[in-house]
Amino acid sequence: MNGAGWARGWGGAAKGGGRHAEDESYFVSVSDLMVGLLFLFIIILMAFALNFRSAEDAAEETLDALTKERNVLELERDALESDQAALTLERDRLLADRDRLAGIIGQLLARDALRAELLTLIRQALAARGLEVEVDVENGILRLPESLLFATNEAELSETGRAAIGVLAEVLWRYLPCYAAMAEAEGCPTGVHDVLETVLIEGHTDDRPIRSGPFPDNWALSAARSRSTYRAMIAAEPRLDDLRNGSAAALLGVSGYEARRPVADGATDEARRVNRRIDVRFLSRGPDAAALAELLETLETSFVPR
Repeated sequence: MNGAGWARGWGGAAKGGGRHAEDESYFVSVSDLMVGLLFLFIIILMAFALNFRSAEDAAEETLDALTKERNVLELERDALESDQAALTLERDRLLADRDRLAGIIGQLLARDALRAELLTLIRQALAARGLEVEVDVENGILRLPESLLFATNEAELSETGRAAIGVLAEVLWRYLPCYAAMAEAEGCPTGVHDVLETVLIEGHTDDRPIRSGPFPDNWALSAARSRSTYRAMIAAEPRLDDLRNGSAAALLGVSGYEARRPVADGATDEARRVNRRIDVRFLSRGPDAAALAELLETLETSFVPR
């Protein structure tokens, strides 16, 4: 080989060696890049794993908190349902008590209305017989003035008074059996039975002290006048004494009030004249005592603090 050929051969070898070095440098750079990317991927993966774990822990904590809150709400719901059930029972019981009380009140109002009808019937019947009397419908009173019945400070009925009481006794017997507790009473309006508790014949005087006469004071005079009126009434119509109320007690009774229940105020002669009188007081029968006591006990229990 001559010198020129050797030179070309060497030059070619030198060029081939340079390309090989460049190839190795390229592969080293790619390898480093791949390693770097791998480390970056690992770091990203680790960060993702850590974040995922944190998120998972947070989710579990949130789930636990929500579960506890749900349990609390369920307990509160159960308590509210229990309270609602108790309130419903209480409401139903109070409604039942209200209905029972309304029934008792309705019964009393009905009896008072029937008593008012009775007084109206008696007044009309007496007026038809020529005997005018005063009637206090609201309080159930038929009023007879002293001037119709007695002389001053006397307890014996005058002739006019005895005749008036005889007429009153006849009229009372016409109507009272229907309003008493007489099962055998006939011709009574529907629903009229056992309306009255008692019919009191009351003696009333004025406030002037008694100075002389057979009676020591107005207490004795008022009581004697009520007894005298009662006896005259029974003498005129003995069957009145047989009338009974729902408790099988005598319907008619007597009482004396002296000047304790005036109907006119003042110390004038006119006021005193009005206050000297005989009142026939019709008292309506009250509700059944046992039922009323039971209802009152129930109502008292309702207001006991819990």
